[in-house]
Amino acid sequence: MRKRGLLSDRRGTAAVEFALIFGLFLLPLFIGLIEVVTLYRAQEKLNAFVSNLALMVSIETPGSAVSGVYSLPATGGGGTSLQDVCNGAVAGFKPYPANGLTVQIASVTMQAGPKGLPASNSSSSFVYNGSNLYDEWEQDFTVSGSNCVASGGSGIGAAGTSNNAINLMTSNPPSTSGGGSGGLVQYPCDNGIIVKAQMNYPGLLGLIINHTMVLTQSAYMRWRYASTMSELQCPTCAVSNNNSTALYSSGNGSVTQACNTNDTSAKN
Repeated sequence: MRKRGLLSDRRGTAAVEFALIFGLFLLPLFIGLIEVVTLYRAQEKLNAFVSNLALMVSIETPGSAVSGVYSLPATGGGGTSLQDVCNGAVAGFKPYPANGLTVQIASVTMQAGPKGLPASNSSSSFVYNGSNLYDEWEQDFTVSGSNCVASGGSGIGAAGTSNNAINLMTSNPPSTSGGGSGGLVQYPCDNGIIVKAQMNYPGLLGLIINHTMVLTQSAYMRWRYASTMSELQCPTCAVSNNNSTALYSSGNGSVTQACNTNDTSAKN
């Protein structure tokens, strides 16, 4: 019988070749699985970030009211500011790097409308306006390292009497084009806070191709003290519209704040 040499023994070669080729098919599947899981975790972290930031703004206690308006500063100063609460939320963003994260914080409060409260024309002391009138403010930030840096106020669009912020707050589901009914802000003295954040997510594919995915998340909240106090304003924000002047011009006398101290009626 002829003996086979070690080099001429082909037993198991097919199995080795199959394992090598099959491994090439498994590698993309393995990388894709890791990418999907990591992407999901990044999206959930961003969701937690905007939810926590909206909650922190909603429970913020401002200083004393001036003419019925409570103020929250945009940047650091003598008291807690929007920048402070943004920095606090960024601290909870780990282990993901927050550098480059963009953050927008906006608030919409309905000042007065054609029907007012509790019923149209029930008393001359109640404030009415020809169309719904809103107070708004917005402050945007960009995260540099681990700090929030003020960067304007147009990310959401609180820049006038008819804009994206109002449409988002008055529509259900929230939409920048408005529509629907049952939004967060429906009646005089209703308040809503919007927090929106965006991050560039390169992932594993970003190491191979020059492309990054942009993740966006938004959260909606009410200012928690609106049931016992007047509205929350941010006069130092990049955008700050207090429409008391519009109430003056509409013939409502010395109106400085449409909502009363209990936020139960639009009254001067």
